[in-house]
Formats: sequence, C-alpha cells, structure tokens
Amino acid sequence: MKFFSIFKSPLFSNSLWMISEKIISIFGLIFVTSFVAKYIGPENFGKLTLAISLFAVIQTIAMFGSENVIFQKTSKNFKTGIKLILAARKIRNSLYFVFSPILLVYLYYSVDMLTFVFAVSSCIATFFALHDVFNIYFNAVLDSKINALCNVIGMVVSLVIRYLIVILSLDASYLAIPIIALTLLPFLLRRYIFYKIIKDKKIIINQDFGKYTRYMVGVGRKLVLYSLSVAIFTKTSQIFLGWHSTYDLGIYTVAVTLGTSFYFVLLALITSFMTDIYKENSYNESQKKVARLNLMVLVVSFLAFIFFYIFGNYVINMLYGEKFSSANSILLLMVVVCMFSGLSTVAEKYLIKFNAYSYLQKKTNILVIFNIVITFFSVKYFGLYGAVLSILFTELFSTTLFNYFYGNKVIIDTHKRIFLPSTYR
Repeated sequence: MKFFSIFKSPLFSNSLWMISEKIISIFGLIFVTSFVAKYIGPENFGKLTLAISLFAVIQTIAMFGSENVIFQKTSKNFKTGIKLILAARKIRNSLYFVFSPILLVYLYYSVDMLTFVFAVSSCIATFFALHDVFNIYFNAVLDSKINALCNVIGMVVSLVIRYLIVILSLDASYLAIPIIALTLLPFLLRRYIFYKIIKDKKIIINQDFGKYTRYMVGVGRKLVLYSLSVAIFTKTSQIFLGWHSTYDLGIYTVAVTLGTSFYFVLLALITSFMTDIYKENSYNESQKKVARLNLMVLVVSFLAFIFFYIFGNYVINMLYGEKFSSANSILLLMVVVCMFSGLSTVAEKYLIKFNAYSYLQKKTNILVIFNIVITFFSVKYFGLYGAVLSILFTELFSTTLFNYFYGNKVIIDTHKRIFLPSTYR
C-alpha cells in the first residue's frame, strides 16, 4: 500500500533525523527549564517568557516571509535557494535594526531591570537566529542530520550553563548567557558547513543579487503578514497575559511547553513530506498526500492527548513542583491547540504550492485582527483561561474556515479525503 511505502522513503529518513534531534532538545529543555523555573519561580519565569515572546515577533517581522519561499525554491533547485538565502540577509538586517532598538528603548523605561536583561539577551539571540537561514537549506535538501548535530551541540552547551547557574545559585540575570549560546553556536557551525558546500560545489556567489533581492521583497511583502500571524497566534496570548500578570504567564508557559512538546514530531513530518508534495505534478496525488500527512498529525496528537490525560498532573508536579500545579487545568487544551496548529501549518504550506501568496495575505489580515481582538478581551476578563481559549479559537479558524475559501475548495477537500479509504491505496 502506498501509505506504508512512505516509511521506506528518504523523506521518512529525513523526518527521523529531525525528530531525533528534537527529542533530545525537547527533553533537555523541559528538564533543565523546569529546573530553572523551580529556581526563579512563576513570576520571574513569566518575565523571561515575556522578553523572549516580544523578540520572537521582531524576528518574524525581520524574516519578511522569506523562510517559506527559501524552503520551496531550495526544494526544487538548491542553487536558486542558495542565492535567495544570501539575498535575504540585507532585508533581514534592515528590518531588524529598525525595530529591535525601538523595542529595547521602550522596555528600558517600562519594565524592571531583570526583564530588560532578558530582553537584551533575547535581542542578541534573535540576531543570530535571523541569520541562521542555513537550517532552512539543509531541511529542504533533505540533509537534516546537519541541523540535528548543530542544534544538539548548541543545546547541550546552553543547558549545561543553565544547570551550572542553578547549582551555583547565581543571580537570575546570568540566564542571559545560555539564551544567547542557544542560537549563536548552531549558527556558527551551520554557516561554516554551508560555505564549505558552496566552495566544494564551486558555486559562484560574488555576483549581483539585485534581482533575487527584488524577488524576495516582492514575494515577502505578501507573506510577511502570513508569517507574522504564526508568531502572533503563539505569542499574542503570552504578551497580553504578561502585561496582565507575569505569574499567570509563568503558569501558562509551563502548559504551553508541555502541551506543545510533541509539535517537533509534527513539524518534522510536515517539513520532510512537504518536499515531496511540492514536487508532485498530479493534483489528485497531491491531495492524497496532504490528506495522509493530515492523518499523521491527527494520530500523533491523539497519542499525546492520551498521554497527558493520564500522566499530565504527575509530570507537572515532578518537573515544576506544586507552585505550577494549576497548569494541569489547561494542559489538555494546549494539546488540542497544538493539533490545530499542525493542521494549519500543513494547509498553509500546501497553499504556497499554488503560489497563493495574495490569498494568504488577505486571510492573515483578517485573522490577525480577529486574534488580537479576541485575545485582548479574553485575557482582560478571563485571565489565564482566556489566553488559552483565544489561541484555541484562532488556530481552529485558521485551520478550517479561513482556508476553505481558497480556489476550488482545495483545503476542505484534503480534510474530507482523510476519511476516504481510497486515499490510502
């Protein structure tokens, strides 16, 4: 059967590399982060999350939608992808150096010193993350083992530093060091390998990238709001909740960390199998492949839901302690949020195959407004639970209603095909 043959393909092998790296990362981050959370408490943990969330939005703006374009083009032609990667740097630098200083100045006068220290370190870490577009290249050419090795090295160093800070009872501000190390080390390693590949393949890069820069600007302006929506959906609740109560944000962050901890599996599958879907010329086969991918997302999410239903409370108390026990009341909802987020990612990446940039832009314009409004009022009147419900409804509508209007009902057809036996023959 076609469905089972995919487990023997290079795509699945690439997924396994991505999953293995993320398993190490997730377990390492969960255990050490929980160690740190116990040490600094819910309120300071919320301050750390707030700083990271704010610069995650800046990072998305500066990326200007380029990550999706680079992935798609590199999947088809790696030389074109390389030129787009190098051309995108000017755009990212320009936007980053406009918005990040403004945010830092605002935070300097509006938050306490610890939050500002976290913000500065997040700012520096974001700079390196922005320039680390090489990870997109290695994923697109199905060489994720390089990403895995680089990320694991950066993660291990960062986690060791965090562990030492707690063991030595150092001030919480020292956590700025591992925040930076987490993005700096993988960036340096991937950059070295990337340029070595260019040299070995004798690819000429000392040329005018003007046309590639103009292309990135033209496509990016259509996709930037789409990419920003992803950050907004995941970060708006954290930002509004952080201004409302950093204590509640600390609780919320624990639920998000655990409830979405399996997203790396979804993303690994989506990233790998989207390469094959982008290359597929048959519309009918593409629809089937997307439906099969959606089924994988549903199955993984269901297993995660069952696990946290049985062990959720125990895991929270064991890792974070009784101070964070209230996170269990929203944990299962976050698992459902993660499931819809995975399905939404599949749909939106699939629409890019049809060059649906304008549609995604219009969709995002509406969805962003919807998300901000519902999050503002939900957090204001319902606090912690309002933050969870707002992101749940946003992801639900993003997955379904706001995708169903495109073309000849492309997305709703892939959702229907999930339940058809013919999809798996």
